[in-house]
Amino acid sequence: MIADDRNQLPAWVTQRLDAIPNLEVRYARCRTEEQLLAIAADADMIWTRHLNFVLTPEVLPKLTRCKAIFRSGSGMDGYPVEEAAKLGIHCCNSPESISESVAEHAVSLLFSFIRQIPQANDAIHAHKVFQLSDMRWHISGRTLGLVGFGRIARRVVEMVAGFRMRILCFDPFANPQTMRDMNVQPVSLEELLKESDYISLHCPLTDDTFHLIGEKEFAMMKMNAVLVNTSRGDVVDEEALVTALQKKRIGGAAIDVTHIEPLPPDSPLLELPNLIVTPHNAAFSSDFEKNFYELSIQVITECQRGDYSHSMNKHLMK
Repeated sequence: MIADDRNQLPAWVTQRLDAIPNLEVRYARCRTEEQLLAIAADADMIWTRHLNFVLTPEVLPKLTRCKAIFRSGSGMDGYPVEEAAKLGIHCCNSPESISESVAEHAVSLLFSFIRQIPQANDAIHAHKVFQLSDMRWHISGRTLGLVGFGRIARRVVEMVAGFRMRILCFDPFANPQTMRDMNVQPVSLEELLKESDYISLHCPLTDDTFHLIGEKEFAMMKMNAVLVNTSRGDVVDEEALVTALQKKRIGGAAIDVTHIEPLPPDSPLLELPNLIVTPHNAAFSSDFEKNFYELSIQVITECQRGDYSHSMNKHLMK
């Protein structure tokens, strides 16, 4: 198996991997195809923890023994999932390791904006009077729209259960009955946009979801709607978001992800008073490291014995 730089991993993780019978781990941080092939051409599995820069469709056929590519965490955007499937290579991930933290962060962003907590805090620290007229939102009894119904979205549903919210969901790949069993109403994207007071994005970044929320979609939303995004920055057309916030076509937004990360100091997003933004830290908490690596070791051992239950592309395999 090929993994990232050994020195970048917690010692207990490398010790656990070293103790797995019949598992040889080679560690390297590869930035070019040549570096990857020098160490991984005969690897049975490749484990990554970051965005992908070298696992391209062109390099896959050269990984002659590779049966699985494992990316710890959830995001597989930038990975050649379909091309790998055609070669019989499973692309695996471990979204369970971060789902709790990301769900907590999404709910926290939503509640922070609705209750105007950052704005009130800033006013107090600046010795200004906080404008109570800015308290235009309420949580209980309102309609929450979820785009995507994976693990994170389902945890959000559980977390807001006490607030008597009507919950809508758009996910063309999810089982509608599973939604109904959780008191979630499956709807079209258009219906969700028009009826939701609050919209939270929980879909992966794919060709189909790139700029899923743009100028047309903002125009469908309620004037007081709040958008929350903890998925990927490019699920939202950022220019359209800036315009919608500047012209107050929607009430506001609370986001953890942006088109460019880290956010450049001249970004127009930083000039918007009706926006809360955090630095793509939704997955992190005091439990992050333990959850992240415990599940990573689990997936690695599963793949070693031929269990690809964490594969994203089983439905694509020929």
